[in-house]
Amino acid sequence: MDDGRKITATAKPTGAEALPTPPGVEADPAAFEILRLWVANGRLAMNLRADVEGEAEDFGILLADLFSHACFKYSKRSGRPLMECREGMLLGFLQHTHTRIRCGGVSEH
Repeated sequence: MDDGRKITATAKPTGAEALPTPPGVEADPAAFEILRLWVANGRLAMNLRADVEGEAEDFGILLADLFSHACFKYSKRSGRPLMECREGMLLGFLQHTHTRIRCGGVSEH
């Protein structure tokens, strides 16, 4: 996020504690982590596995699943209707993506 906005937590962070592993992951011997997201200095920091295979469309599906999950969690936390959250998040995504492309493309993070 480089448009001046800040990401914060509702509870005071106590350090770099790990989130719990999602249900069913430990029972699947083929499961593997593909993405880590952090907020550092009010900005998003991430690490994506370099050896994840797939076509562009496959990564689009990954983003769509992440989008749906984020919309649901935000709706639940905020009490706002799910459709309103979807529309707001999609608008923010499109605006941010358009700005980055217009300014010379998406750079590596």
